[in-house]
Amino acid sequence: MLRCGLCAAALGLAYLPAAARADDDPAVTSRVVEAYIEMRTQPGRTYPVFYVAERGETIELLKRRTDWIKVRNARGIEGWVHVDEIGRTVDAAGQPLAFAAPDREDFSRRRFEAGFMLGNFDSSDAITAYTGWHFTRNLSIEGAYTENYGDFSDGRMGSLNLVHEMFPHWRYSPFFTVGVGIRETNPRSSLVQTEDRVDNVANVGAGVTIYLTGRLMLRLQYKHHVIMTDRDDDEEAGEWNIGISAFY
Repeated sequence: MLRCGLCAAALGLAYLPAAARADDDPAVTSRVVEAYIEMRTQPGRTYPVFYVAERGETIELLKRRTDWIKVRNARGIEGWVHVDEIGRTVDAAGQPLAFAAPDREDFSRRRFEAGFMLGNFDSSDAITAYTGWHFTRNLSIEGAYTENYGDFSDGRMGSLNLVHEMFPHWRYSPFFTVGVGIRETNPRSSLVQTEDRVDNVANVGAGVTIYLTGRLMLRLQYKHHVIMTDRDDDEEAGEWNIGISAFY
């Protein structure tokens, strides 16, 4: 596994190779051995290249964000380099640097995830986008946005949810969720003038997250919603979803 006197968790260097580190090193350093590597302003290929580190330059590896490494050269210039380009560098022993791909262990200690799901909300087609932050290995906070399209009404809903994952180290990891939100309902009636409604919503649910490969997960879940209307009776609705997510 990894060896470094600097806290890997704090720097986000979860996947830096053991060969790139020594117990007494304050940080991971490497030397460019190919013609050059490109440094970008931010982690992503859409961001501009502002500096090219040429053969022979020494760079310091600061932290990792998904497949991008933040580096700094001897002159203090900092930028982001793709992990594939880090493979064009060598460590102090002259060994090429290599990065392990995300695996199930990384899945079990993920901090952020996001995804899209398709499903059914109260007998109408629904699509959901969500993002979550894991503040412990078992607990996370998720924000979700759902739109549904039915024969008699459409709707949109935003919610904030607390998720408890009982066995985060399992490949098939079950979870429970509870949350609150706001729902807007837009009736489609053309015969009678109807008004859009905005109601508070509470939900409970359960599901399973399945680790696939790399950073990808399959997510299946069911939620039971209570829509608190201003009429005499509250409404209840069930929601099924299945979708693909990625973790970071």
